[in-house]
Amino acid sequence: MPHRKPKKFLVSVQTLLIATSVTLAIAITSTISVLGYKGVNNALTAALEEQFNTIGVMVRERIRRLTEPVQSQLSILIHDQITVASDLSTRLSRLPVLAEALKSNPTIRNIYVGYANGEFFLVRKIDNNAIRSMFHLTDATQYLVQTITLGVNGNRVGEYRLYDANLRLQEVQAKPDYVYDPRERPWFQSSEGDKNSVTSGPYTFFTTGEIGVTISQRSVSASSVVGFDTTVDQLASEVQNLRLTPDSEIAITESDGTLIAYSDLSQLIEKDSAGAIVRKNISNLTSSTLSTAAREIGLSGPYRHGMVESEGREWVVSSRSLDFGTGTEVHLLLAVPADNLFATTRKIIRDQGIVILIIIGLFIPFGILIIRQITKPLSQLSKDVQKLASFDFTQPITVSSRVKEASELADTVDRLRVTVSRFLDINRTIAAEEDFNTLLVKLLDEIIATTETQAGVLYLTDSEGGSLVSFASRIASEKRIDVNIPPIQLSLDDSLIVRAVEHKAAQNIKVSYKELEQMGLSELSRALETPPSYLLATPLFNRTNELVGVILLFEQESIDPALMRFTEALSGSAAVSVEARRLIAAQRDLFESFIQLIAGAIDAKSPYTGGHCARVPELTKLLANAANDAKEGPFANFSLSRDNWEAIHVAAWLHDCGKITTPEFVIDKATKLETIYDRIHEIRMRVEVIKRETEIQFLRSTLDKNAIVLDDAALHDALAQLDDDFAFVAKLNQGGEYLDESKQGRMDSIAQKTWTRTLDDRIGISHEELERKNRTVAPTLPIKEPLLADRPEHLFERPDSEKLPEGNPWGFKMDVPEYLYNRGELHNLSIQRGTLTPEDRYKINEHIVQTIKMLDKLPFPKHLKSVPELAGGHHEKMDGTGYPKRLTRDDMSPVSRMMAVADIFEALTAVDRPYKKGKKLSEAIKIMSFMVTNQHIDPDIFRLFLESKAYLAYAQEYMNPDQIDDVPIADYLS
Repeated sequence: MPHRKPKKFLVSVQTLLIATSVTLAIAITSTISVLGYKGVNNALTAALEEQFNTIGVMVRERIRRLTEPVQSQLSILIHDQITVASDLSTRLSRLPVLAEALKSNPTIRNIYVGYANGEFFLVRKIDNNAIRSMFHLTDATQYLVQTITLGVNGNRVGEYRLYDANLRLQEVQAKPDYVYDPRERPWFQSSEGDKNSVTSGPYTFFTTGEIGVTISQRSVSASSVVGFDTTVDQLASEVQNLRLTPDSEIAITESDGTLIAYSDLSQLIEKDSAGAIVRKNISNLTSSTLSTAAREIGLSGPYRHGMVESEGREWVVSSRSLDFGTGTEVHLLLAVPADNLFATTRKIIRDQGIVILIIIGLFIPFGILIIRQITKPLSQLSKDVQKLASFDFTQPITVSSRVKEASELADTVDRLRVTVSRFLDINRTIAAEEDFNTLLVKLLDEIIATTETQAGVLYLTDSEGGSLVSFASRIASEKRIDVNIPPIQLSLDDSLIVRAVEHKAAQNIKVSYKELEQMGLSELSRALETPPSYLLATPLFNRTNELVGVILLFEQESIDPALMRFTEALSGSAAVSVEARRLIAAQRDLFESFIQLIAGAIDAKSPYTGGHCARVPELTKLLANAANDAKEGPFANFSLSRDNWEAIHVAAWLHDCGKITTPEFVIDKATKLETIYDRIHEIRMRVEVIKRETEIQFLRSTLDKNAIVLDDAALHDALAQLDDDFAFVAKLNQGGEYLDESKQGRMDSIAQKTWTRTLDDRIGISHEELERKNRTVAPTLPIKEPLLADRPEHLFERPDSEKLPEGNPWGFKMDVPEYLYNRGELHNLSIQRGTLTPEDRYKINEHIVQTIKMLDKLPFPKHLKSVPELAGGHHEKMDGTGYPKRLTRDDMSPVSRMMAVADIFEALTAVDRPYKKGKKLSEAIKIMSFMVTNQHIDPDIFRLFLESKAYLAYAQEYMNPDQIDDVPIADYLS
């Protein structure tokens, strides 16, 4: 508990409030000054915004004046004869027109025409030494004509023609390297399909290093494209003249900060590493003001403004979008020093402030002191209480005031802050920690810190409830004490802890070292820097008033009664936490036992499944752990939380829970005719009957002929044929061989053999079987019946509840057989491979449907909501041909695909299936590689399965040694 602060000499607040009326005049004067300052600033800011608007309008007008003449010239030239001129002489005859266009508009650098046949004609104005030096020209040269024509053999011919100011030809230079196809240039292609003019975005001209745009338009004849290159140098100089003050900064940029116009041309462009001329970004300017402005207010939207700090000064900045007519977003960025704008206003306000300060300093110094004594602590307390209301308990409440009420209130509120804060800390600890053991240790640390005691021991009741066992022992520095603390029997008399339990309230005593030794606490006492002199025992009772533990605290000084009450209050949270966490742990244990109970029941239900439900989870976890540990590849970003691991565990153990609904006679169907029993025995009986009837018929025929000697050989042959027929049917029943057409034909022939039934087969049977037989009229007895037949009573109708219509709520997409079961003898014996009919196979596959239905009905908590999806996807295939939902790889989570691999590998290698031998490791891996090729399992999961050696770890744990052989892993990984 916090200690009380020493009292100060205090004065009543009533005495101080008498002087508050004197401050009214000062408050009014200050308010007027502040409002005046804000009013002037607001007016100046509004005027500045208006001036910014005016500058934006002026710049747009200058842009219009620069681009409209170019547009006008272009609209004339697209009608000119040069656009259809097919030879160079005709094009040169139009040189005066082009030269006049260049001369009349200073922003146009050159005019050019690209022809549909790939020829090119350009007139360049030579008006500065930089261009003359670039092309090695004399001062007399005023125009440079660059041409590309097609020679007689179709080759391109490049030439330069130099003209003086009067358009007299000075020289013709052959340029073999000056050849290209203008039809491949962006300006030609963009204008070719558009009858209107097309303006490019601003860019740096490669030849001159100037910044400008290209304006091009298709000629009226559509046989050529005319283009102008125009610069924005004039715009840059005019923009520089629009600065509000000498210190202002102004620039025109693109939205990414690339410069278009700036006052200092030397900072506008530069050469890159390849020697090409490129425009600089605003961030490369010597002055960082515009760069800071662009970063703070952004280069987007029609208009933005604000204040920024740069180079030790405050700047008023604005950004306004401009329309170049190019489709490129262009902005005018302006920055004006605030001290230039507000200098006069600030001087006026400063003078007024000085006058007010002189008045206050001369006339009411004591009033200021009194106001501060009253308002400052109350204002601070108000802010601190607001923080408490917002659950901010980090800052201590300290008020330095000689006002009695304010000082006492601050002290009380601070004690309240500490108490509530520590309660909330303990509650947060209880709510945030998931591990039960860690939670209790943290809880003990919080209680020791809150009560400011030396150390503590947390005892919990044992399973019998007859004694308290030490769970954790801590000292104030949050250090665990590894000491042996013996249990305390609750039956002991005159024990501090027992007394606290009996009274159900905190108890404290003064103890000596000997008494600590008797209680088994001597080692803990020695671990403390100062031996404790007092003990405080607080019992922990749950909501049913049952003892769950005791907290024992150690203190050197006498324990304050307030500390006891505080500890009792904390003990309630501790007891509830202990009880809740124990209940949660018990529920998880119960749920885990329930899961394994179901899995064990499924494995025990049929020897054909063996330990499948117990082994698949282990292999799934091996794969998940390998993916979780992956640092590169497709699983580099795969990460599993504690909740994810729990979901995987539950889903893996319950992945076949639907098998509990699958009949054993279907799961264990070892022969084609087997249901609850093998019906081959019925056929054997019928054959026996036929044999007896054959023998009787033979004897009767012999007697009718008055034969003296019976033909035993003929009878023997007939009976032997029946034996052979039955042996053939019995072998078919085992399903070990493929049923081809010849075997099918023989079986159909055998089926036609008849036997005589003289007894009614509709008596002594169940009502359901009777209903199936009553689908046909009962025959008159005796009756000849075929040896093998598909009868109406062999067909079991599928109930509506087991049908899967389109759009079912689970998204199942399975082909459902018409009948629930078809036990027709010919139908079953006609199975070409194995022993399962389509109805049987569906019934087995239906276990996954039942799994999903069963799991969907369970109210899983949020972190286990993925269990149905994880458990229900292990029979899906990557190509969407699996079941029950025909999901593709992209529809399945990685863990669901891992479980599919685990399910297949376990089935291939299991040795506890009576119907097959477990395959060797290399055989299983080879089969799975084929399944990867056929898009049945995920190739990434299969690679992870091999690279992580998960297959080998599983094999060493669950497979027989003779199954583990060498696997050429490199062959499959390549």
